[in-house]
Amino acid sequence: MKRRDALSMLVATAVLPSCTKVSTVGGEAATRHPWTQPHVLRWADGQDPVGLNPVVTTHATTSWLAELWGAWLFRYDERLNPVPELATEIPSVENGLLSRDGKRIVFKLRREARWHDGRPFTARDVAFSVALIQDPNTNVTSRDGWDQVMRVETPDDHTAIFHMKSLYSSFLPTFFTTGGANPCILPEHICKGQNANTGPYNQQPVGTGPFKVDQWQRGQHVDLSANPDYWRGRPKLERVVYKIIPDANTMLTQMRSHELDLWVQMNPNYLQQITGADGVAVMRRPSQYWRHIDCNCEHPALKDVVVRQALNYAIDRAALLEKVLHGVGSINWTVVSPDSYAYDAGVKRYPFDLAKANALLDRAGWARGADGVRAKGGVRLHFDFALATGSPAYEQIIELLRSSWRQIGVGFETKHYPTTLYFAQQQNGGIVNSGKFDLAIFSWGNTPAPTDMYLLYASTQIPPNGQNDLRYVNPELTQILGEARGTLDRAKQTALLKKAQEIVAQECPTFPLEQNEDLYPYNADLKNFSPNANAPFDFMLDVDI
Repeated sequence: MKRRDALSMLVATAVLPSCTKVSTVGGEAATRHPWTQPHVLRWADGQDPVGLNPVVTTHATTSWLAELWGAWLFRYDERLNPVPELATEIPSVENGLLSRDGKRIVFKLRREARWHDGRPFTARDVAFSVALIQDPNTNVTSRDGWDQVMRVETPDDHTAIFHMKSLYSSFLPTFFTTGGANPCILPEHICKGQNANTGPYNQQPVGTGPFKVDQWQRGQHVDLSANPDYWRGRPKLERVVYKIIPDANTMLTQMRSHELDLWVQMNPNYLQQITGADGVAVMRRPSQYWRHIDCNCEHPALKDVVVRQALNYAIDRAALLEKVLHGVGSINWTVVSPDSYAYDAGVKRYPFDLAKANALLDRAGWARGADGVRAKGGVRLHFDFALATGSPAYEQIIELLRSSWRQIGVGFETKHYPTTLYFAQQQNGGIVNSGKFDLAIFSWGNTPAPTDMYLLYASTQIPPNGQNDLRYVNPELTQILGEARGTLDRAKQTALLKKAQEIVAQECPTFPLEQNEDLYPYNADLKNFSPNANAPFDFMLDVDI
């Protein structure tokens, strides 16, 4: 499942450059700055979590916190390869844990893992969690893949066998991994009988990870402490504090004043201001996040492909990258990362061309009115443009758009929403998921499987069934994406995904803006922190400060 993020970006599947870990040298106390709290990591990302339970929330912050505490079958390494966590082996045809027809997947489970309350982790927890996700009363973002699970067999406490209706090539990363905004495994002995959407577990989750959630003080912070019984061993950090600071300027101030130790995925427009700050370094990493603008394809004007193409031609991506993002990141014309095996460099591009945009609208009969805004059949090219609060970069991007779009006869009003409302589930009135926008800007975080294009663009995935917040319907594309996720043949899958990218680029229901490069300003005392393009907190056992 894809992650949504108001401030950052995502998409990478194949091999990425190896990441160098943060480290310091010298004695424990001798090299620590006076402002550093020993063994306490304080971090922020400029957002306010929608919730703490990733089963019912696809917000990036929720996923990142759950990397610290959650129960996962697999994590992902720096090259986006799955690493066994609660599972002991990666299912494959070669080791006999994956049948040749893909309809039987065996997960061998770790015997020594325990929940934070001391109860043993078992296959029954896996089966319970699958049933909860499949329950139509549970407000999950998508049941893609889960709807292909016919039943989960638990022959013993340490074996879970998924019997599938059909082959589902994205079982990794979909099934309980950190490779995207996926659900983690829930403890049956705690969650059984609770309301999955509003129960107390969502505020005080219990997992098997290296840290335990102690407290979530809404609007203030989430406190976690070291799990002494983590199966890999006790982490070196004693505490992790996530500070809820939904304002980038405040985060900049707190990094400089050393009230924060780590800023996860800082907006590039702060790079010059943080560079050179005393005791602060900046780490740069490849990213899976990408900024984009989504069209609500149910809008009477945005239903018109010509209108969408004209808007796309009227985006000056080079100026956006230079003036707003200070050259951090790169222009990418498709919805798949250049590092992915399925990347298609030959998709239709939309270089900045106001004359071409105007000509397209003229030919399609969109005439300018007295106020300069085009209209046709009583429908005006004047839109509500939604964005999350607290992101100066997106504010600047939108103002650049306002100027260029005005020159092609298009206007808009901006609508600001807190992230907790912007990214809430449709059942809870979320702006994006409910389609309460004409245009929306945010970042997608793709998974290590490019077949997850299905979640965003298949017509079957319109909320509440999935993440197609575009309300985009193309039967041919839906069929192609369905075929891609139904094969293990890499060559066939790649050909199908390239065809899908060409359709999306031609009809442009979404406008990719740029592929991010992740920025991590950090306290120079931080040791062994090694975020990857998929997840910042997958491997935290040896991290210390």
